[in-house]
Parts: sequence; structure tokens; C-alpha cells
Amino acid sequence: MQGNYWLLLAVVLPAAGAFAAYSAGRRQARFALTCMLIAAAATLAVLTGLLWQAAHGQAPVFVWERFCVMGLALAADGFRAMYAWIAALMWLATTVFSFAYFEKKHSVPRYVFFTLITLSAVIGVFLSDQLLTTIVFFEVMSLASYPWVAHEETPEAMRAAQSYLWITVIGGLCLMLGMLLLPLPLLTARFSAGFSVDGYTAEQLLLPAVLMLIGFGAKAGAFPLHVWLPRAHPVAPAPASALLSGMLLKTGVFGILLLSVKFLWRIPAWHMLIFWIGVVTMAGGAALALFSVEMKRILACSSMSQIGFILLGVGLYGLLGDQGGLAAQGAVLHMVNHSLFKLILFLCAGVAAMRSHALNLNDIRGYGRGKPMLHFIFLSGMIGITGVPLGSGFVSKSLLHEGLLEYIELLHGHAGLYTAAEWLFLLSGGLTVAYMLKLYICLFWERPAGQPEGKPYLTRPSAVMLCGFAAVPWALGLFPQAFLAGVGRLSESFIQAETETVQVFTAENLLGAAKSIGIGLLIYGLVVRGWMIEKTAGISRYIDRKPAWLDLEEQVYRPLLKGLTGIACAVCWAIGSLPELLIKGLRRALLHMRAWHVPMPGSNRFTFAVGGFLNGIVSLLNKTVRRKRPVEVDFCCVMAASNEEINQSMRRLKRSMSYSLLLFCIGLFLMLGYLVLW
Repeated sequence: MQGNYWLLLAVVLPAAGAFAAYSAGRRQARFALTCMLIAAAATLAVLTGLLWQAAHGQAPVFVWERFCVMGLALAADGFRAMYAWIAALMWLATTVFSFAYFEKKHSVPRYVFFTLITLSAVIGVFLSDQLLTTIVFFEVMSLASYPWVAHEETPEAMRAAQSYLWITVIGGLCLMLGMLLLPLPLLTARFSAGFSVDGYTAEQLLLPAVLMLIGFGAKAGAFPLHVWLPRAHPVAPAPASALLSGMLLKTGVFGILLLSVKFLWRIPAWHMLIFWIGVVTMAGGAALALFSVEMKRILACSSMSQIGFILLGVGLYGLLGDQGGLAAQGAVLHMVNHSLFKLILFLCAGVAAMRSHALNLNDIRGYGRGKPMLHFIFLSGMIGITGVPLGSGFVSKSLLHEGLLEYIELLHGHAGLYTAAEWLFLLSGGLTVAYMLKLYICLFWERPAGQPEGKPYLTRPSAVMLCGFAAVPWALGLFPQAFLAGVGRLSESFIQAETETVQVFTAENLLGAAKSIGIGLLIYGLVVRGWMIEKTAGISRYIDRKPAWLDLEEQVYRPLLKGLTGIACAVCWAIGSLPELLIKGLRRALLHMRAWHVPMPGSNRFTFAVGGFLNGIVSLLNKTVRRKRPVEVDFCCVMAASNEEINQSMRRLKRSMSYSLLLFCIGLFLMLGYLVLW
């Protein structure tokens, strides 16, 4: 081991705190939350020191050469140190909110344990200095975050957790397959030590990268592997939803950015693929959010849409090449912005859910009336995410729009599809305005669905924390040059793009924002108020108008998986039965005799023998000590029935996903054990 041990401490601290928190939480749930608060604060302190070093031109590195044979490498240049610091800050903020949210919740120690393990893995992803380290921490993070989705243990939560696990396992398998196909030197080469792909052809890099894109894209919530996102957020606890949306999605984006900048910079087809995935994700997520009638589902689909904006920027950066500084800055700034906005908005949703015990718009309408502090907090997140001028979202979206216009201009009249992409960009911004306006008016201006709340809706620590975060979008939006310069300077070494000084409040940018806002107001007036609301006996109700074909999971993925599973079972049964059928055929053909069968009452020879032995013992007892009260049980039948029940249970288990995952995990641990001991 060599290098800066503070990097290793930043990764290990949350994991060590997880075990301490779980032990303390066995006595009282509040002790577990206190331990999580201490662990998150200590981790943030360590990462603050690393970020300070990175901001002053240093790049701390830690290398553990023989860790699990392949080694472990961490580095904290500006971008990685910044995002690891943001992750720790978000964990600290959600922990403060968790004291009130989990006051009457169950299984708090379990939640705390896996939350801290997830924090450790997230920091490992962002600080990773080689692709292998990134993938190891990414897989740990994916599995450790599963209990967030399943936490409530309701049927809806378990079904959403099943979807999350399916997508995670499929994405993880694709990620590992891509890793195995990638040339070994690229897998272990350090990014901070002159990393280069010179000498490798596009054919060697493209297929592994596409497979890894499936794994990273699934976690990012990119189309078409976004299906877990709208299901997971409504059932997860609000602090977990804020972290899922604000940070775990960014680990997937980080992986895609890593592939784009470090591995496939000179391959235009890759950047075009990322761009169009971003466009479809951006527009599709916004449409799904508009159709939704549940607050956290709207915010979840909104996260999908905003990830589309970011991926569009990543793809544009690659397409523009050395001239893509604006697109690169816009993508990074929007990553930071989205983390901030979703922390604010999901915790606002947590306040509503915690006090009203509902999330459907028809049940929480008017909840925010008479709550000026909550009104300000929600409005800050809304202004930011819709890209309204003076909010920080306007800065990042303006840079993305400028980058898109710059690329259209470079195409010189051959930009038909990209002009359509620009209109989709503006339309998606308009849809963002429409669905956020739908939430805002429902929460703060419509008549309450129930009685006014008497007790305080926010504890003092939560109120201070949320108000502090709510002020940030305004500060960043009012002083955009400081925002651009700070984040740009920290990011330029990792994304390999020079910071450009741009004027944000130009006529072109203001006109683009005005177009999106105008489209949004039009959609809200015509579609939301005119089509998605029905009045019955003078009472307005929001109606779920989402077409069934938009639900890819129920309409496509689950039927497809069931069909593939049935085909796989049939093939496996045929292959497994082939030796037995072959032996029977040879016996009949060559020995001219049938297989020897012993007539048994619905069982096998073993259960028949054991049952007969027990029947003999019972017969002896009936003739001696139990002559007056004989036992009248045929143990051959009992053993046969028990054997049949066990066989049915095993057949059900083998058909279930749990059995497959269990075998996969056993194989994975055996492989890891072999690597460690080799």
C-alpha cells in the first residue's frame, strides 16, 4: 500500500460505521441514526480535506497493488473529489431528516446499515482511479441499495424491489462481460498516470463498451432500462429516494462519462449513441412524469428526464470534440444541479408523506397551504429544475442548449435530425414546467383534501438544513460566473475540457428559456387542466391517463422474461433428461430388458424402506406397550407425502429468481475466493 491513506479512510469510514450503527441500533433505533450521523459527518470532514487539496492543484492518490490480486487504485482530482464530497454532504443532510422521518418506522438499524455500506461504495466509485476499481464498488453499491427499495416490505415494495434486482443483476452481468472482453491493460491502468488507448482499435473497444453501457445505463435510469425507477422511488423511504435520485443515478452517469472521455473519445458512433439515448430518455421521462398522479413517481420520472439532459450533454461533448467545452460544462453543472434539486424535492415529498401518510395528488392537495417555509423550499427546487432564469438550472440548461446549437451550426445544412433534437430539448423543458406546475399548484394553491395540520411539520434541524439547501439554487443562479468558474476548474482535468467564459444571460438563452416556459404553460392549461382533471359533484380529481403501452415492464419485459425462462427450463430439462433417455434406449435395444421397477406407494425406495422400518416398530409397540391405544398410521404413506411436498418445494425454488441469484452469488464468491487465495 502506498499513497495518501486519507483516500482509503474516506471509503472505509462509512463501512466501519455501518457495523457500529447496526449494533447500537439493536438497543434503540435512534442510536443507529446517531451513529450514521457521526459516520457521515466524519466522512464529509475527510473528503473536505481532499477537496481542499484538489482545489489547490494537488491530486492525492492511493494504490493497493495486490488487493484481490488485481489491485485497488483511488485518486481525488477535482471532479472526483467534488462529487465524493457532494455524496457525503447529501448523506449527512438525509440523515438529519431521517431522525424525524423514521420516528415511527420499522427496521431502522437495517436501513442505517445498508445506507452506510452504500455510501462507502458510492465514494469508492467516484474516487476510483481504474476501471476495475470502479466496477467492484459499483456492484457493491448496486446490491447494498436493494434494501432501500424493499424496506417497507409491502407487496408494492417487494415487486418494485424485484424489478430493481432484475435490472441490477442483468446490468451487472453485462458489465462483467464487458470487463472480461476489454483488454486487461486497460482494465487495470490508472487514469491519473498517463492513461491512453493508443494502439487499440475501435473493434476492440466498442463491444465491451456497449456491454458496460448496459450496466451503467441501467443504474443511471436511461431508456430502455429505466423501468425500475418509477416503481422504486414511490415505495422507498423519502431519504432513500433523495439518495437514489440525487446520487446513485450519477454513479451510472459517471461510468458513462468515464467510457466516453477515457476509452472512446475518438469514436463518433459511440458519442452519437449516447446523444440519442439522452434525447429519448429526456423526452420519455418528461412525458411519464406528466402522466403520473403520485408525487414521488412524478419526481422519479423527472429524474429520468434530467438524466437524459445530462447524457445529451455527454454525447454532444464527444461529437464536438475539442470544441465541446460548453457541452461538457453544461453536463457537469447539470449533474451537480440535479443532485441538489432532487434532494430538496424528495425531502419535501417526505414531509408530505410523513404527515399526511399519502402521496397521491388527490390526497395531498393543499397540504402546503399555510406553510411558508415549505413553500419557499419547494419553490426553490422547482425554479431550479424548470430552468427559469435566476435559478441555477437555467445556467446548466443554457450551456447544453448552446452546445446543441453549436453542433447544428457545424453540420452546415445537414442537421435535420439534430434540429428535431433541439425542438425535443425545448419540448422536454416545457414538459418539466408543466409537471412541476401541476405539483406546485396541487400542493400549495388547491383546497386541502383533509383537515389542517396542527403539529409542526418540520423539526428545527430539518428546517435549518432544508432552508440552507433551498438557498443554494438562488445563489448559484444569481452569480453564475462563480458557479461556472468553480465547478469548471475542478472538472477540467478529469473531463479533459478547458473552462470557457460565457455570458449566461444572453438574448438567445433567455429566448430559449421563454420558449420552454411558454410551451409548459400551454401544456399545463390544455392538457393537465383540460384533460387530466375530472370534476365530479363539484370536486376535481387528477386522473391517471397514462396509456398501457408506456409501461414497458408489464407490456414487454416481464412477458419476455417469462417466455425466455420457460424456453430455458425446457432446454435444460431436455439436456438433463438426455442421458437417462439414452441409457434406457440402449438397455432396451442391447439388453432386451426393461428397467427394474419396484412398486412403491408414490415414493422412492428410500422412503419406502424408512416407512416400512417405522411401520415395523409401530407394529411391535402396538402389540406391547400401546396395546390399549394402538397407533394407526401408515408411515410409508407419511414418508411418501413428505417426500412429494419436499420435491414440490424444491421445484418451486428452482423456478424462482431467488434460487438463480443464490447460485450466481455462490459462484461469484467462489471466484472471488479463488482470486484472493491464488
